[in-house]
Amino acid sequence: MSSQPRRREAAAALAGAVLLLTGCLYSFSGGGGLPAHIETVYVPPAENETTRFALTERVTQGLLEAVRGRLGAQVASETNADAIVRVTLTSFADDAMSFEAREGEGAEVFQRRVTLSASAEIYDQVNDRPLWSSSSLRGTGEYAPEQENQDVGVELALENLIQKIVDGAQSQW
Repeated sequence: MSSQPRRREAAAALAGAVLLLTGCLYSFSGGGGLPAHIETVYVPPAENETTRFALTERVTQGLLEAVRGRLGAQVASETNADAIVRVTLTSFADDAMSFEAREGEGAEVFQRRVTLSASAEIYDQVNDRPLWSSSSLRGTGEYAPEQENQDVGVELALENLIQKIVDGAQSQW
C-alpha cells in the first residue's frame, strides 16, 4: 500500500474523530434544554397536599438530580439562582387495574397503578417571568402486587412525573 492512501485514511480518521468530539461538545452545551441564560436553578422542597409525606423528599431529590443530569444546570440557593423549579403534589392514588372478582371472596388483583398528580412551574428569575408551568401533570407507575410492593409503582410514577417536568422545560426552546 502506498503512502498516499494511508494519508487519506489517516486524514479521514482524524476528520471523523474531530467531528465526533465536536458533536459531543455541542450536545453538552446550552443547559440541556433550558435557555442559555439559565445556568443555575433552585429547587425548594416540593409542596405536598397528599397524605403520603415521604413523597416530599423523593420528589425534591428526583428534581435535583434531573436539574443537574437532564437539564444540565447547577443547583444554587434561591437568591443566586437564575430559575426556580416549584412542584406541588396534589393527589396520590393506587388503583386496581387488572383483577378477577370471586364470589364470596372479593377480588384477586393482578395489576395496580399508582398515579401522582402535581402542578409545576419553572420561573425565570433573570427575566422575572414563568418559563413553563402546568397544573395538570400526572405520573403513573404500574406494579404486580403478588411479586412487587407499592414502592415499585411509586418509584415509576415519580420517574414519570419528573420526566414530564423535564420534557416541559425542554419543550419551550
